[in-house]
Amino acid sequence: MFSVFDKSGIFIAACRHRFVLLACDMVQSGELVKYPLALMNQLLSVFGVNGGCAYDIGCAFAKTLANSSVGPLTQNLNLCMMVGTFHGHTHNRRCQLDWHPMFIEGTGMTKGEGCDHIFSSSNDLA
Repeated sequence: MFSVFDKSGIFIAACRHRFVLLACDMVQSGELVKYPLALMNQLLSVFGVNGGCAYDIGCAFAKTLANSSVGPLTQNLNLCMMVGTFHGHTHNRRCQLDWHPMFIEGTGMTKGEGCDHIFSSSNDLA
């Protein structure tokens, strides 16, 4: 049933409650930037202002997002990019102070690792 994921993989967006909001089939190997850009475009068209998004490489992706065609929308909606807590500990201290949810006002106890939990719990299905 899940053999299609062996060949291509999926890229997902999940809320902090670990519900999958969007999924797209990765038709080329690797996590290319087009997948998170497409998901962000869709999420921003649905959700309103002052949203937040955690991504393993949110610090680098924020620059890509700002320079993309989705950039003006992220600015207008005041999107806050973050690096998830687990992955944030592998980044340098300057990056942690700027991108770790613990240091961003309004994120509460958000960990930003929902997708990793979803994939971890789905390992038994494979």
